[in-house]
Amino acid sequence: MLHRAPTYDQHKNKSPVKENIHPPDRSLTRYMPGLDGLRALALLAVMAYHWQFGFASGGFLGVSLFFVLSGYLITDILAAQWHHSRTLNLKDFWMRRIRRLMPAMLFTLFMTVVWVTLFDPARLPELRNDVLGAVTYISNWQFIWEQKSYFESFGPPSPLGHFWSLAVEEQFYLLWPILMVIGLRFFPRRGQLFTFIMTGAALSAFAMAALYVPGTDPSRVYFGTDTRAFGLLIGAALALVWPSSKLSSVSSTRRTRHSLNLVGGLALFIVLFMLWKTDRYDPLVYQGGMLGFSVAAAVPVAAHILHRCGAGC
Repeated sequence: MLHRAPTYDQHKNKSPVKENIHPPDRSLTRYMPGLDGLRALALLAVMAYHWQFGFASGGFLGVSLFFVLSGYLITDILAAQWHHSRTLNLKDFWMRRIRRLMPAMLFTLFMTVVWVTLFDPARLPELRNDVLGAVTYISNWQFIWEQKSYFESFGPPSPLGHFWSLAVEEQFYLLWPILMVIGLRFFPRRGQLFTFIMTGAALSAFAMAALYVPGTDPSRVYFGTDTRAFGLLIGAALALVWPSSKLSSVSSTRRTRHSLNLVGGLALFIVLFMLWKTDRYDPLVYQGGMLGFSVAAAVPVAAHILHRCGAGC
């Protein structure tokens, strides 16, 4: 059931963007350890895929699981701030993302450049462009422009090749709060905003299907922010339907919790099966399959939230 939020008109004297307010109370969002388990599953799947383990032919889909989790967690923070203060402090949000991600990224880039300089200097010219793309968070579009393949590698892969997914997430972190402000202004009720977000997810999935050319390398649609946004948006929509800050009062019976376990377990089985069996060149992956995977990945997240909060999380 959608939680009904007051309309923007009821708070017309308050702008949805405010620069000088206190950060959102961390108690408004809840730590859910099960999401760490899903994040670990996604990481292991991607690693197993690149190590060419036979049981992880679909491990590249682990990135889609990451995107669903990121979309949920980021939107949960923004929704909690809006519910608490009827404003979104964009400056504070962006500064928190920079402080959290930038130091580790710069350290990784520095150590990579040092390693290549010492042990593989012939690759420095190529690495220079990759470092620039990583620092500016446009690696995914750089790889598209340079027609690099995620799935086929002729020669040693770039040590910064995996920065493409961080670029997609950072572009989302930059644009999504602004789109949330627009959405809150024009779609003030939670149900309306949910529809707005899911429409965006559907358009993104349609773009993936439309741009994909069967029989060719699918890296363009795999790297593109436009064609991967649906995973992030599905997570974002889930955060509006079941925000962690709203569920501490939810109660559930043992039968309900068993039902949640069953539904979540079935969805998790679908996720695991696709990580195991999916062929990267199967046209169905890019013509609705990856969208279905993202929806299936969102179900265990929802089940975990409801189960924990129903038990008094």
